[in-house]
Amino acid sequence: MDRKMRLGLPASLASLAITAGALAESAPADASIQDLLESMRTEIHRLHEDNARMQSEIDELRAAGGERWLTEQRADEIRGLVVDVLADADVRASMLQDGLSAGWSEHFYLASPDGRFKLQLEGQMQFRWIYSYHDIPDHHVHGFENARTKLTFRGHAFNPDLTYLIRGNFARDGGALLLEDAWLQYRINADWVARIGQFKLPFNREEMVSSARQLAVERSLVSENTNIGRSQGVELIYARDDWKVLFAIHDGIQESYGDFGIQGTLGPNTPWSTADTEWAIGARYERLFAGEWEQFDDFTSPPGEEFGLLWGIAAVSQQAEYGTGAGPSRDEPRLLAATTDLSAEWGGTNLFGSFTWAYTDNPQYPHITIWGFVLQGGVYFTPRLELFSRYEYGWWDSDVQDFADLHVISFGANYYLKEHDAKWTTDIGFGIGRVENNWDSDIAGWRTDGNGADPQVVFRTQFQLLF
Repeated sequence: MDRKMRLGLPASLASLAITAGALAESAPADASIQDLLESMRTEIHRLHEDNARMQSEIDELRAAGGERWLTEQRADEIRGLVVDVLADADVRASMLQDGLSAGWSEHFYLASPDGRFKLQLEGQMQFRWIYSYHDIPDHHVHGFENARTKLTFRGHAFNPDLTYLIRGNFARDGGALLLEDAWLQYRINADWVARIGQFKLPFNREEMVSSARQLAVERSLVSENTNIGRSQGVELIYARDDWKVLFAIHDGIQESYGDFGIQGTLGPNTPWSTADTEWAIGARYERLFAGEWEQFDDFTSPPGEEFGLLWGIAAVSQQAEYGTGAGPSRDEPRLLAATTDLSAEWGGTNLFGSFTWAYTDNPQYPHITIWGFVLQGGVYFTPRLELFSRYEYGWWDSDVQDFADLHVISFGANYYLKEHDAKWTTDIGFGIGRVENNWDSDIAGWRTDGNGADPQVVFRTQFQLLF
């Protein structure tokens, strides 16, 4: 039990115990030292008045109970309380003298008062349950999982133009902490930004939008099997008020297409000596026709939001190092991919469509051409409830094997307790035809259907917390 509660002392003494902490925690993040001192003077004046009233109450207790009213045990507890208050005041005074600023402003942070340094802590938790039905071999498979558990450290050093981000994700299979992003970014001037490190490559919009800000429980199967993921490299960004260009030179893409590995594909955080690509480049252009850039950080449009329209187009190309080819494929396998997308948001309604094309020389199959199309949209029915739907189509062409076309349609709902920071998402997807191993995705809940299988059904529900 808290010492102040056990003593049963008047409210004025309890207020004294928490005054130092309350002042620091209630002050705005950008409050000046003079403002804090003025607040402390006001609080001290109030405490003097409280202490006078407390002394009067003590005198009444002494008169009523004699000198024995203050037992040795209570004397020790009061003495300990005073020591705690003074120690806490010393610590906070030292922090004030050193200039440390800490608190909450959308996220927890530490900062220097001169604005030269800032460290911000962010977290993401996605806990979901998935039920999957398909014809063979296992009809019903379901279970819970921590789909994503991420910690992010971001901020700036020396001045706000030099920013950094480090993000780790605890693997959903085994819980190992994996490095996802680690980059430094410098704003050269009002238009140019340079970034180095490990980051998402500038390609398809579904992948570039955070997993915490998607419309459905998970990205589409087209995105999962045609995005290029993260890599280590250098990126230049040129941005104006209504358009921007991103260009990257990197070590090679992270993702393989389906179960068919692409030469030059890398996992994240690889050393310089890893055999990867002779060259790999990518670029993306975006044009903002209406609205603000910030409203396209996600796929939803809260009620009352102004009309926004964003168009993007991107391409990536790479060639693997000499000697990495195998089987019937050519040496130095190549990849060429392109995508375009259009996003519209207005007053509680959102629409998004994308088209992706890719061509690759592959160790198992000489040539593969891939097409993918996604169309999704959502509407708010109440300030917190949003209904949405999505259709996905995918097609593969190979020299040596025929693949079934992908047709998937999904329906779902978002309930926003606190925007994306606390939301519950539920959706159900239906496979129209087979989902083969070139389109399946475990994190999305879709398994590989056998020949002649009935349409697959996937039900997913997830709670997300951001802090």
